[in-house]
Amino acid sequence: MSKEKQTVGNNVPLYNRLAFRIGATYVSLLLVYIIAITVIILQISNLKTSCQNIVNEVYNVTTNVKDIEVDLKTIDNCGFGLAAAFDSYVNMGQVDNQTSTISSQITEIEESANAILEVTSSIPELENAINSFISDFAAYKSSYEGVIKAAGDNDKDTISVLVYGECSTSLTALTQDLEAVDEAVVAMNENVPNFLNERTHRILIVMNYIVATFIGIIVLFILLNYRTIVKPIKGIANEINIIITNIQKGKGDLTLRLNTKTETELILIKNGVNHFITTLQDIMKNVKDGTNILTNSSENMTSQVSRAHDSVTNTSAALEELSASMTDVSSITDLIGEKLDNVKESTESIDAEVNDGTTKAAEIKSEADAIKETASTKKENTGRKMQELSVVLEESVKDSEKVKQINELTNVILDIASQTNLLALNASIEAARAGEAGRGFAVVAEEISELAENSRQTAANIQLISNEVTKAVQTLSSNAIQVLDFINGTVLSDYDAFVDTGDKYQSTADLINNILGNISSQVEALNDVMKDMAGSIMSITDSVRESSKAINMSATNSQEIVNEIAGITEAVENNNEVTKQLTSNTSQFVNL
Repeated sequence: MSKEKQTVGNNVPLYNRLAFRIGATYVSLLLVYIIAITVIILQISNLKTSCQNIVNEVYNVTTNVKDIEVDLKTIDNCGFGLAAAFDSYVNMGQVDNQTSTISSQITEIEESANAILEVTSSIPELENAINSFISDFAAYKSSYEGVIKAAGDNDKDTISVLVYGECSTSLTALTQDLEAVDEAVVAMNENVPNFLNERTHRILIVMNYIVATFIGIIVLFILLNYRTIVKPIKGIANEINIIITNIQKGKGDLTLRLNTKTETELILIKNGVNHFITTLQDIMKNVKDGTNILTNSSENMTSQVSRAHDSVTNTSAALEELSASMTDVSSITDLIGEKLDNVKESTESIDAEVNDGTTKAAEIKSEADAIKETASTKKENTGRKMQELSVVLEESVKDSEKVKQINELTNVILDIASQTNLLALNASIEAARAGEAGRGFAVVAEEISELAENSRQTAANIQLISNEVTKAVQTLSSNAIQVLDFINGTVLSDYDAFVDTGDKYQSTADLINNILGNISSQVEALNDVMKDMAGSIMSITDSVRESSKAINMSATNSQEIVNEIAGITEAVENNNEVTKQLTSNTSQFVNL
């Protein structure tokens, strides 16, 4: 959801807010309640006031009626007193007092009648009765005013006529009027319950109107709240249930949004749910894309792990072959060692023969004179000895030719080193293909390559030494042949003349001695070469052993790599299961 929609949701007008509407409902109900209570209190207060007024009116009317009755009796007494004993009152000087009393009582009666008249406006019977009283009292007043005037004129007869005539008649009428007033008062007292019932009924009617208004307002606010709160909530709930039901049916559509119209704070919930759906939509898109990428990566990784497994397996097989080759190389080096021992024995034999020859030459030199003398007798012996020496020399020369086998062995070593180097190169290539998993194997392959190079160099050195030995053997053979030719061709053929050349024999003995010395030095050089070759062979043997250890270690590492690749394969399979689960979950949404 956009920030604009969130801003609109947060800026809901006051009159559309739920708190305002609910508060308005309660405030309206409170106002209606206050108005109802106020009206009821006013009605009750009016009823109380009316009751109090009725009581006061009855009391005032009753009091005034009693006062009127007392005043009428006083006036009647004064009038009859003047009529009956006017002369006595004149003699006592009480006439004025009597007339004054009559006047004052008349005034009081008028005041009482007016007071009664003031409270009778709502009581027709009482009003009619008091109006009749006032009308009759006017005649009564007029009659007594005539009595008062007659008393002032000392007209005794007029007083008597008026008192016993008009005044008595008027008094009778007034008495009847007062009785009517009393009856009206009694009727008014009897009408009080009806009045109270009427007023109570009016209060009940007002209360009913108030209750109806209260109920109407409640119903109005219920309908308003249903329309603005309950109905939008149901609409939002239904839309959410539709989205959830579609998801549960595998037809989820995250492009749907809540469209329920509302102007209250429910728009915050609506916009919040829409924002949640939008966020969920983005997340599910990323999850779906991620599962696709993860699926492709897992497939590629599975393929690469399979190739790495095959490469490591091939490498392990190559290492086994290389280990077998190293075993062959070790056997060959052992054979070379044995051959060197044979050559050493041969050189030792040659050296012993040379030493014997030197001794023989010395003896020949010391016995030259004796040889001269015994030449003839020793000719056969010398011939035989020379034949034996010839055989020995020929065997020694043949034994020295065994040195040539060293070149053959070194060629074999060079071939093995070349094959080892080729195997190391192949192992390096397979390690490079294996990537990080073959790095350790690449190091081992490099060590094997270095060992192969060292073996090649050592074999080359052996060939150089072998060439020198071969040259020495050839020189030795040439010298030995020369000696044999010399002895066979010269000494024996000229043995008859040897006696004559006895002096020269010494020089010949010296020559032989020198030749044998050269042979001895050549044999010593050959022994040194054999020692160097033996050391080189030992180095080759050690290198081969180290190579064998390295190859065995590489084979072990290869097996560990195979095991680790199996673990990686299992982890990839677990990732594939998780990817399938994620794909299954995201497949519930048909639209993202």
